[in-house]
Amino acid sequence: MKRKGIIFCTIVLVGLFTPIMHVISKTESFSPVINQLSLETTGPLDNVSIEMITDLPSYRSDNIPSTLPGDSFGVCFNVTNNSDQNLNLLEFYTQTNDFGTIQNPSDSTKDYLEIGESWITNEHSILTEPTAGVSSALDLVIVLDQSGSMGDEIETLTSELIRVIDEIDLEVPDLRVGLVLFGGNPDYNPYLEESLIFPLTFDVVDIVNVLDQTAANGGTEPWGDALYATKVNLDWRTDAVKLVVLITDEENNGGTVIKSASQLNDIYQQYAVEGFILCTIAATGSNTQVFDQLRSGAEITGGTYIEIGSEYPQTIDIPDIIGELIVLYAVELDFRITVQLSHMNDQDERSSIEKTFVVLLDDLPPEIDTWVYFSEDFLTDERQVNIMSEIKDVTGVSFVEIYYKFDRAMFWTIANATSLFNDSYCLSLLFTDQTEFLSYQIYTEDWLGNEIYCEIQEIDLADIYKYSTIPFDKKKEIILQPNQRVVYRLTSHPITDSYGIIIGDDYDTYDIFAIDTTDSSIRLDKLDSNYDTFVIPADHTIKISLVSSEIVKVLIANAIPQRLELGDTTSVIIGTEDAYLFEIDNRIESTEYRKFYADSYVVQTGIYVFNASNMDYLYKRSSEVYLTEDEFLLLVVADYHVGEIDIGFVGEYMYDTHDHYYAKSSSWSIFVTILGLTALLGFLKRKKR
Repeated sequence: MKRKGIIFCTIVLVGLFTPIMHVISKTESFSPVINQLSLETTGPLDNVSIEMITDLPSYRSDNIPSTLPGDSFGVCFNVTNNSDQNLNLLEFYTQTNDFGTIQNPSDSTKDYLEIGESWITNEHSILTEPTAGVSSALDLVIVLDQSGSMGDEIETLTSELIRVIDEIDLEVPDLRVGLVLFGGNPDYNPYLEESLIFPLTFDVVDIVNVLDQTAANGGTEPWGDALYATKVNLDWRTDAVKLVVLITDEENNGGTVIKSASQLNDIYQQYAVEGFILCTIAATGSNTQVFDQLRSGAEITGGTYIEIGSEYPQTIDIPDIIGELIVLYAVELDFRITVQLSHMNDQDERSSIEKTFVVLLDDLPPEIDTWVYFSEDFLTDERQVNIMSEIKDVTGVSFVEIYYKFDRAMFWTIANATSLFNDSYCLSLLFTDQTEFLSYQIYTEDWLGNEIYCEIQEIDLADIYKYSTIPFDKKKEIILQPNQRVVYRLTSHPITDSYGIIIGDDYDTYDIFAIDTTDSSIRLDKLDSNYDTFVIPADHTIKISLVSSEIVKVLIANAIPQRLELGDTTSVIIGTEDAYLFEIDNRIESTEYRKFYADSYVVQTGIYVFNASNMDYLYKRSSEVYLTEDEFLLLVVADYHVGEIDIGFVGEYMYDTHDHYYAKSSSWSIFVTILGLTALLGFLKRKKR
C-alpha cells in the first residue's frame, strides 16, 4: 500500500553546496567514511570540531553511512582544536539510542590538547539491533472491543482489512495477523475464555472470517485482561516486530486480573520491557477517561495513539490506519550516537558540548513508483511508450532492470533503464498501431542488497487517453526527452474551478501549448517556459502539449484550492498521484513568524509555493515553509513514501517536523535555503527516542 502523507518546509538561506553522489561498485574496497559536523557552542569549544570515523560505507551525498540492522561496525572520533587557546583535562563520552549498543564502552581522556592539535578517541565496536523496528517480519494482533457500540468498527474491518493487507504486501511481506476479542457479556473475557483468541496467521482471510461471524452486543469491556491474554497466549516470533492495536470506546472495566489503574500501568510496563509496541485507537463515543487510558498505553510502549472523531479520521478509516501503523513500524530507522566532549576551563569549571551522529539502518527494499506516458517524435511521428519509474531508497540503488514483452510474446526482453534525473529512470519503446498490449516488470536492489520486483503491469496501447488524463486533485511527473511531444488532458470538477500547474525541474525550459477543448479557447502558447499556471473552469477539459529540446523533468498538477486559516490543522492521506492545493492569507500584523507544514514520520513531502495574486512560482521546500506577510497558494505532493500527513498553518514554535534522511543526490549545484520551524504533534508520530 502506498503510504499517504505530506510534509511542509520553510527556509531561510543556509548556504550553497554541491552534493556529488559517490557511486561505488560492489566489488570496490571501502575506505572509512568521515562525517564532519561543527559544534555550536560559546567559549573555548566554539571552534572545536568532531569527526566520526567509521568503516561503514556511505552511498549518499551527505556522507551519512548505512548498514543492515543486526550488523556491527567500528567507530572512533577525531577531535580537532581549532580554537585560539589550549584545552585541558578533556573527557569524551559516547552513548547510543535503543537501536544499537557499544560492546566495549569506555570513556576517552586527554590531559592537554594544543591549538591546532587533533586527538583520536578510543575505538568502539557497535552492534545494531536486528529487530529495532526495522524487520522483514512483523506480528500484528488486533485487540477488538465487540461490545454493543462497536458494530460499525467490526463491519468496516470485515469489509476492508483484506484489501489493506494485500496493498502493503510488498512493503511488509513477512506479516502475520492475529485477533483477540473482548467485551459484551461478562463471560467475553479472553483471559477466561481462550476461544476469543485467534492465532497469528499469514492468511488474513482466516481473521476476516472470524470478524464476519462477530456480532456487537453487551456492555463490559475488560480490555486490560485482553492485553494480558494477548501477551501470554499467542505464539509471538522472537525475530519479529510485535505490534498490538487496541480498538475500544470504553474505559477498562469488568476485568479479572487487570482492574485498577495501577494494574493497567503494570501491563503497559510489561509490554514496554518485553518489546511490544501498543497502538491504541479511541473509537467514536469515547470519553476523557478512555482517552487518558489509551494515550498512556501508547506513550509507555512507544506506540501511537489515535482518536476517531467527528472530523478525520472516521470509523471507515480504521483499516487504512492499521495498514499505516504496520508500515510505520517497518520503515528505515536511524541509529544515533551521541558524544559529549568536556574540558576544564580557566575557572576550574568543566564546560561541555554535545553532538549526535547518525547511521541509517535499512533493511527495506527500494520504493518503486512506476507509470507510463505516450509521446511521438516531433520530426518522424514515430510513437513511443515511455516506461517511467522513480526509485527511492535512503541508501540508494545501483541499477534498474525492466522486463517487458509486447502482446502475447512468449519470451520477455530484459533492458537496463536509463537514469535521467537522480531517482528517475526511463525506458522508451517504439510501437505501431498493430501492437495491442505491453507487459512489464521492474527489478532493482539497493547498495545493501535489499531487492524488490514490482508487480507485472499490463498497458493497453490502444487506450492512450486512459494514461494521459489528469483529474482534479491529481498530478503526474514526466520526463520530456529531446524532440518528443507529450499530450495530457486536465479535467476539472463538475461545479468548481481548479488550477492547472506545470513546473519544470531546475528551471529547465520547454514549449507549451494549452487549449480548452470545451470552448476551443487557447489558454497558453508559450516558448521556453519553466513554469505555467492557468485556471480550468468547472466542467471543462484543458488539452496541453509539451515539447522540449533537452531532457526536462516536469510536474503537471490539477488541483482545487482549499482555504486554510491561521490555527487550522488537519490530516490527509496522500498517494503518489495526489496533489493538495492550499490558500493561505498571511497578511497578519504580527512580528511572529508563521509557517505551513505538511509532515509525518513516514512521508517526506514537497511543497511548491506560489504568489496567490499572480500565480508566480516562488520556490519548493520540504515538510514546512516559513511565510512572509502575503497571500500564497501551496501545492503539496509526496516526495518519498506515501501515507498520512498532518497539515497546519500555525505559529513558529507549534510543530516539530520529523527527520527525513531521504534526499535526492545531484551532480550539479543545488541552492539550499532553510528557515527553521516547529508545530503540533504529528498524527502518526513514531516515538523513536
